[in-house]
Amino acid sequence: MFVKRVKRPNNSTSIQIVENRRVGEHVVQKVIRHMGQYVNENEIERVASLAETLIVEMKNSERPALPGLEELMHTPAKKKTTSEDDMVSVKGLKEEKRINRGIEDVFGATFEQLDLFNSLNTGYKQDESNQILKEVVLARLSLPVSKRKTAKVLDLDKDVQIPLEKIYRMMDKVFVGEKEIKKKISDSTLGLFAQKVDVAFFDVTTLYFESFTPDELRNFGFSKDNKFKETQVMLALITTTEGLPLGYELFPGNTYEGNTLIKVIDDVRENYDISNTFIIADRAMFTRDNLNALDERNVKFIVAAKLKTLNQTKKNEIVGELQAALKENSEIEKWQKDFEYEGRRLVVSYDKKRANKDKHDRERLVERIKKKMKDGKVRLADLINNTGTKKYLTIEKKGSKEATLNESKIASEERWDGIHGVITNHCGTDLSSVEILIKYRELWQIEAAFRVNKHDLKMRPIFHWKSSRIRAHILICFMAYSVAAHVRYRLQKSHIKLSFEEIRDELNRLQVSIVRDEKSGMKFSLPSKITKNQRQIYQVLGLKIDQKTKIL
Repeated sequence: MFVKRVKRPNNSTSIQIVENRRVGEHVVQKVIRHMGQYVNENEIERVASLAETLIVEMKNSERPALPGLEELMHTPAKKKTTSEDDMVSVKGLKEEKRINRGIEDVFGATFEQLDLFNSLNTGYKQDESNQILKEVVLARLSLPVSKRKTAKVLDLDKDVQIPLEKIYRMMDKVFVGEKEIKKKISDSTLGLFAQKVDVAFFDVTTLYFESFTPDELRNFGFSKDNKFKETQVMLALITTTEGLPLGYELFPGNTYEGNTLIKVIDDVRENYDISNTFIIADRAMFTRDNLNALDERNVKFIVAAKLKTLNQTKKNEIVGELQAALKENSEIEKWQKDFEYEGRRLVVSYDKKRANKDKHDRERLVERIKKKMKDGKVRLADLINNTGTKKYLTIEKKGSKEATLNESKIASEERWDGIHGVITNHCGTDLSSVEILIKYRELWQIEAAFRVNKHDLKMRPIFHWKSSRIRAHILICFMAYSVAAHVRYRLQKSHIKLSFEEIRDELNRLQVSIVRDEKSGMKFSLPSKITKNQRQIYQVLGLKIDQKTKIL
């Protein structure tokens, strides 16, 4: 097939797509498609070029070429004829750079869909801070490193040059816009659920610094990372059951974690009515002040109960009910029962597997103590802090450096093997005990959110020391997490179960190589091979993968 131009008596030119066909001993031309008649030279050239493109498409539909090679295989012969000087030698092709395309396409599009691009209202039309913020967030999603290394990664992987000083200036603007950015993230999550979230998870974690000097934000405290010599801050996070973020707050590192809940709840309530949302939290939030404050705010909650801190009458009632049930049937695998406690509903459960584990863990700790004992006593200095061993000891004298094994404490602890409780202010009959427990047991999902932030996005250790930069760093990581969580949520809705790490790996492998022919100086962009997962990710997000080899 080829393009034929036929001059007409009225001085117009007819553009046709023609094919040569052999009929007997003769070759005849058959018109495949008429493209119309034109007088203007520019129109003639434009339509002729369009006809060339159609020829490629028609030939490719009959005999598909490898992705990216359609034009090379199917362009009409006369267009492909080149002089010897114009020919590209394969031996002369050299790769100049390799650019990541997947992160920009998928996470970049999501970043803008969440309305995060114009997060910094600088007041200047030519201010590039918003673009720098986007590049830094995408870089953290691709390869989380320090800000200094981020500048180098952007240069190598994306051919984007951003001086470190500009990144720091952008962070200062992020700090100023912290409240507005957090609201955008919350709004984007609530928008997915028509402003109705049935269950929200709350938990806290600690983030340590490569620093040993405390200040008003960085301080020493109980570290969940076992980094007791480093300063830290405390991060309180609230998410949906799907891990989508609703909000967070940063506290000084020496804050008692039980004192964080109400502050975060009040922040969320500024933007969203959570009166119909169950707040699920672990036992650190089980304080009388917290529960009363939630009641006052008309917030429903399910919080793990510290059963061993209840009054003796209630403890005896709980253990007595379980012992009676086990006496009646010693083969019970699971058991649950409702109790009343201070006008609230206390749901207590028993699990035989958990009981066996509790027993095994206790026996292991006791055995560890006995191995260190001499003459019935153990030196406190020989025991590792925070292992739980000390709760089985008795220190005879104040200030003593030795202790003895307390058999009565061990026996008392054994009564609670396999027992767990949650307390809720929802006393209606529409939720059974089992349903209450199921809601609570989903709390592990917020641990997954912390794991992505702390490990995959490298939120810690933190290398900044100014309070404003610390908050900006946390918020940038939070923006990155929000983008990742929304992508993963949309994939899960389409029954594609990929972890954030798997999504990132797939997108990082989706690259474009820029090659140059040393002889002619021509440059080409060569896309990498497309995997099944990459194709699915693009399809779910309504994006198109460009698989064509292009002349630059």
